[in-house]
Amino acid sequence: MLQTLRRNLHEIRRRIDLAQARGPAASRHVRLIVVTKSAPPSVFGVLPEAGVEHVGENRVQAALARRPQAPEGLCWHGIGHLQRNKAKGAVEVFDTFHALDSLRLAERLESVLAVRDRRWPVYIEVNAAADPAKGGVRPEEATRFVKDVMASPHLLVEGFMTMARFDAEEGEARQTFRTLRELRDEAVRQGLGDPPPERLSMGMTDDFEWAIEEGATDVRIGRAIFEGLPPTPAHSPEDRA
Repeated sequence: MLQTLRRNLHEIRRRIDLAQARGPAASRHVRLIVVTKSAPPSVFGVLPEAGVEHVGENRVQAALARRPQAPEGLCWHGIGHLQRNKAKGAVEVFDTFHALDSLRLAERLESVLAVRDRRWPVYIEVNAAADPAKGGVRPEEATRFVKDVMASPHLLVEGFMTMARFDAEEGEARQTFRTLRELRDEAVRQGLGDPPPERLSMGMTDDFEWAIEEGATDVRIGRAIFEGLPPTPAHSPEDRA
């Protein structure tokens, strides 16, 4: 298992490096988030040995079940839609959250965090692809939304997240990622946040190289990393990292 995992990670990191070299807008520091929803539970014991530092889970319940069995030292990212009634569990199990998509959710998270006196890093989810199958705020609402969220003292806006359409060709996917980068640049230009929301979480197995060339700082990859290992069933068609 470790040998297969190391081989797959080596190939993904090689492709990340090449994409960084190709893209004039590429970030110099791209963080690989290994999406573990399709991985067998036994893989967690070898992730640190393979050099993995960041893992992502779509669902709170899955992360709550898996994290106690995983080695310490991993940073856990919540990358899927979050219902307000799961806010307590999310704050408990995730170190960072990538899918803040409504003010009602922000208010609920703020109330949970205030009790714990904890500041929680979050990304604003933007439907930059204008995809009716996806959540997230509309691009034209994103700047106002960021300002509203930043009024919550326990939510630290680190950046923005998006997904391209499932079947997007290269040009369409790149435009989605470019839209998010332009939103980030505008937020920074306006001086929002301290520190400013500079991170861009975008790109998965099928499109991460395009995302990196367009400025991604975080890519969320699962299938390509666990290829050749026995999978666990995916939860839904959207779980395609």
